[in-house]
Amino acid sequence: MGKAEQPSIESVLLRRLSPPRLTPYLEAGGNLQNAVHLYRWNIDLSGAVYEALHIFEVVLRNAIDEQLCLWNAAQPDPRAGRLHSSDWLLDPSALLERLAGRDIPEAKARASKSTRRRPQDQRQPHHADILAAMSLGTWRFILPSRHDAGKQRLWEDAVRHAFPHLTRSARDLERAVDGVYRLRNRVAHLEPLINSRIEAQLVNMRTVIGAIDQDMLSWFASVERIGNVLKQRPQGSFNQPS
Repeated sequence: MGKAEQPSIESVLLRRLSPPRLTPYLEAGGNLQNAVHLYRWNIDLSGAVYEALHIFEVVLRNAIDEQLCLWNAAQPDPRAGRLHSSDWLLDPSALLERLAGRDIPEAKARASKSTRRRPQDQRQPHHADILAAMSLGTWRFILPSRHDAGKQRLWEDAVRHAFPHLTRSARDLERAVDGVYRLRNRVAHLEPLINSRIEAQLVNMRTVIGAIDQDMLSWFASVERIGNVLKQRPQGSFNQPS
């Protein structure tokens, strides 16, 4: 009796990854072989985007956090008859409690799980722990909106100082952060990026980082891989984004 014929890797992937999962790649590639190449390339592109997000999000949150700490320390607390502390995550003023009131408790809960993971290192989360547990959505939401006078006030008094090199409007900045935020969600949910305008979001990352620190922008440009991976899109596929 002869050996059973080995299935092709394409047929294995089609079965194990599922036809619905591969449909966008089949539509873009035209055949199963091209679809597999695009799928592998999409994985590499997602990794490059996630690497860039590591830098983008940390730089953004640290810049805004620095200004919010300074601003919060100058805000009166009528209930205590004193000024708030600089720790806006543990002692937020009324405005910050309104704007980030839902995010802060959730971040505290995530930080608490992290700081209590080891029995020998149990402690209450510090400011840095909670800050690291905040989501990118928090910083997007804090940026000014035409429909929220509180956000505009916070921008004028504090947040704009986090972007000393900003040459565009605050609304443009908010759109840039929002674009990166939406890309982050696609990557986090393992969605296809093959027809997304990744180049535009790379420009948005550079715009935001450059508005914060030009030296940081130079370093970011030297280490991010998105541009190179985009150039490596497999040949023979079509329906590429215009």
